[in-house]
Amino acid sequence: MTGVPEPPENHPDRLRWNERYRAHDGGFEPHPLSSAAAVEGLPEGPVLELACGRSGSALALAAKGRMVVAVDVSDVAMADLRKRAQDKGVAELVHCVLADASEYRPADDFALVLATRYWDPSAFTIAVGAVKPGGLLGWEALAVPGEHEGALPPWHIRHGDLAALVPEGWTVLAEELIRQGHRRFSRVLARKAGPP
Repeated sequence: MTGVPEPPENHPDRLRWNERYRAHDGGFEPHPLSSAAAVEGLPEGPVLELACGRSGSALALAAKGRMVVAVDVSDVAMADLRKRAQDKGVAELVHCVLADASEYRPADDFALVLATRYWDPSAFTIAVGAVKPGGLLGWEALAVPGEHEGALPPWHIRHGDLAALVPEGWTVLAEELIRQGHRRFSRVLARKAGPP
């Protein structure tokens, strides 16, 4: 599924996310983007979720019979997701890949490529290229208002930029700015041209 080596144990993102997952038991709630994608309709085929963490979306999609490739840099999150998939009886459908999402190179085309609360321009480009004709891309990233001036904080994007980055020939189905407390998230759902 990938030629990307496992991130080293001292990889800064691996260390940071492992610490975070060890400190907090997270829920396994599906993300609203995965639910929205299901409503829009998906072609046949597998799902790829980048920077998935403890993904309720992967579990929900697998429960509906989808094969899901779940990619994350945290071995703690991957172990938790594997265990939860086993407990839910969908372990054969959830394939956990320990990798930095920005370095992962999928070998297949996917009906849905999903990334939530994550931003990396190279990963976005790879994700766009991994969507099969008629498939969907769902992406959510930390956001600043569109009128924000100056340098962006790490892992942030200006609201509106996700939709602007969707290639020609795609249809943006939804774009939202979500406010949760002091944080903002830019969210886009787009369909690649072609028969579903």
